[in-house]
Amino acid sequence: MTVERRVLLNPGPATTTESVKEALVIPDICPREASFCELYADTRIRLARLVGDPLEAVAIPVVGNGTTALEAAMTSFVPADGRLLVLDNGDYGTRLASMARALNVDHAVLASGWGEAIEISRIEGVLRESDRPFTHAYFVHHETSCGILNPLEELSEVFRRHGVRTLLDAMSSFACLPTPVGSDGVDVLVSSSNKCVQGMAGLGIVITTRQMIDAARLSRQRCFALDLVSEYDHLSATGQSRFTVPPQIVSALHQALQELEVEGRAGRQARYEQSMDVLLSGLKRLGFRLLETGGPPSRILVAIEAPGEGWFDFDRIHDELFEQGFTIYPGKPGAAPNFRLSVLGAIDQRDVKAFLRALEQVCLSARSGLSSP
Repeated sequence: MTVERRVLLNPGPATTTESVKEALVIPDICPREASFCELYADTRIRLARLVGDPLEAVAIPVVGNGTTALEAAMTSFVPADGRLLVLDNGDYGTRLASMARALNVDHAVLASGWGEAIEISRIEGVLRESDRPFTHAYFVHHETSCGILNPLEELSEVFRRHGVRTLLDAMSSFACLPTPVGSDGVDVLVSSSNKCVQGMAGLGIVITTRQMIDAARLSRQRCFALDLVSEYDHLSATGQSRFTVPPQIVSALHQALQELEVEGRAGRQARYEQSMDVLLSGLKRLGFRLLETGGPPSRILVAIEAPGEGWFDFDRIHDELFEQGFTIYPGKPGAAPNFRLSVLGAIDQRDVKAFLRALEQVCLSARSGLSSP
């Protein structure tokens, strides 16, 4: 089976390897069968091993997209009598706050400004001065709306010192950057089967600790299908999910995790950084400017200022590049007009160099078209 390869420079879904695609083609199987349950259990152990000790950390897949898993974590681990602090410095922090409002979770939002750095001192002040203590905090690691990386180690430490449990949106950092779960990291991590994992989209991933699950079990159940405590208990008792999981997506995820173990998390990070170096150098040569932000760059994604000249039409540029096998991504509305490019997925610097050649030609064509009589 030959499938056309496309280089996706959007922040997910990501380009996958041929072997991951091939892993989708398996015999039809009921997910209650013992052989599938063994595959599912091994997949969960491999996921947990990426961020912690499998004796402490447990992975609970969630059928759906990453946002589904974010919501499952919030409803399962923030109790009805708890109080949540949401950190917001981009669109995905804003999404967490919107989620808390929709779920009627008692919460407060500490907003730093779109694309601005989160100040630890402000968090310290909020935790000290709040009239009612916070029990949990939810924040984004890699804020892909603007490409900044929030200081995971420092944030984890300050919340741990104040006795606040932490939930981390690691959607586009897990499996590339260090994201520990457990005594030296966060209490709950949320990601997906695609992005840096380089499996197929379709499963959310929640990794937490047995201690967090035991604590959540004491609270009143707040949801049904997304109740991760009930899901964990059912998996532990039967080896099966409570509801149907997609065997093909699990098979592809299992293959992707094996490939990740061969490359190594640090190796994957190094490959992404090499691709980013090539991308930044090429963009500078072509005259593009990066969108200014107040936080450190993630080295996985960049937001680029959209040129103000009349020749630049994002949709036209996108469509012409798409015809050549490259996908670029529009910017978020929280800043000046921009577009975004990511180097996550099964691509490398050779793909980035090919993209830059195509981008140069498309831009030259657009400029010449504008100047033609």
